[in-house]
Amino acid sequence: MRKTAYLTAALLALAAAPALADNSYQNTCSNIAFAYSGNDAALTAVCLRTDGTPNATKLILQGISNQNGKLTQGSGPSSFQKSCGNIQILVGNGPNTTLSALCRTSSGGSNATSLSLNGISNQNGNLQQ
Repeated sequence: MRKTAYLTAALLALAAAPALADNSYQNTCSNIAFAYSGNDAALTAVCLRTDGTPNATKLILQGISNQNGKLTQGSGPSSFQKSCGNIQILVGNGPNTTLSALCRTSSGGSNATSLSLNGISNQNGNLQQ
């Protein structure tokens, strides 16, 4: 019985190794979502470390703002979360991740908008960009 458990653990580790090596975080992370971290906007997930153990992690989203109802990427701290609602993370196939929200316009209306989030990876159980 003990040999079977060791063999199963070894096979699971080998199966996870290629996914961890290519840094496709969507393949090695679960519960991927938008969250607030204090006043900051963050991407949260539970990601596997290289040894196969889970790790709760977050990535503070940087440089995203609301420009008249449209999400735009720039630099510095993100501010979109102060004027946008219904904020969601949409995970696609491959490396595609999209931030979507309903953002206020300068005329007081709202606009459905989205922004591609690029370069996110799982580095030994931690989200990095």
